[in-house]
Amino acid sequence: MRKYPKTVIGSAILLALLLLSLLYPYYGPKDFNHKIIVTNEQGDVIGRAPFPPSEKHLLGTDRNGEDLHLLLLYGAKFTLITAFGVALIRVVLGGALGLFLSIGVPYLKSYIQDVFIIFRYIPAILLGLILMMPIAGEFNDVAIFSIVTYQIIILVIIGIPSVTMFASDVTDDLLKTNYVQSSYLMGASKWHIIRRQLMPHLRSYGLLFTVQQIISTLHITMQLGLFGMFLGGRNRAGIMGYDEPPKPATISNEWAGLIGQNFSEFMRAPWAILTPIIAYFLVIVIVNMIKKELEENLNGRKVLRRYKNRRKIKQDPVKQSSCPDFQLVGQLEKSS
Repeated sequence: MRKYPKTVIGSAILLALLLLSLLYPYYGPKDFNHKIIVTNEQGDVIGRAPFPPSEKHLLGTDRNGEDLHLLLLYGAKFTLITAFGVALIRVVLGGALGLFLSIGVPYLKSYIQDVFIIFRYIPAILLGLILMMPIAGEFNDVAIFSIVTYQIIILVIIGIPSVTMFASDVTDDLLKTNYVQSSYLMGASKWHIIRRQLMPHLRSYGLLFTVQQIISTLHITMQLGLFGMFLGGRNRAGIMGYDEPPKPATISNEWAGLIGQNFSEFMRAPWAILTPIIAYFLVIVIVNMIKKELEENLNGRKVLRRYKNRRKIKQDPVKQSSCPDFQLVGQLEKSS
């Protein structure tokens, strides 16, 4: 615990936020203090949503007249659970596939690398937009579960190639160590080596890479939100105050969706877009703080640096050797 103070504090903040969001139906208003028009005693309209931050509306309201701080509390669970769930599934599936690739079928690794290298040159946001086009419309409440399941599958698929190759490279490095080679010579089975010698290291790296994939998932969901691909789908009612067709709104109020639906409100109601952006930014800062501390204590930075250097060498094989292939005769005479 003393070695990971930032991790403990950051995890406690995220856990508290998640609990507040999960318990919101028991203490928060269902309509999010919905109010479109404010009138005086004579019945004249003196104000119309969106309302700026005030005592009644701590962080202001959106164009639909709903309190932003209540929307953030309600939607936090969808943002956090999706980011953590997608990252965990990516690491478990990608880690298992990478382990199988290095130990079970090492002769296929070069072919798999040639296939996965395509994902390095195609932006993840482009793949996400193309694959999520079938669910870009409005659906009824019954289809929400199917929509979320499909979106999670797409988010997992986008990150599987990088996780698989990372896990395979880490496994290859561990297989080259002296104690693993000695176990092979003594007749140890592959299952014994995986369970006794590789898993303790892979669990540490898996924890580190899970945190990294949380940040990656937050990035891609925010980018998808800017393009109107909201987690859970779009609300049929949309956002008030726009001509037909109505501007789409997120049905789950997850934070990336709040950013996407209020993106055009910067000039009229800047608090409507800045509030979810700042909240999203703070979550990314906390997760990144946890990641850096884990890298320092789990020696993950060394492995990540080795992995990045290996990728650079593969992309530029001319720089693979740091020693010159030949020396001039004059240089040899001087050295002698």
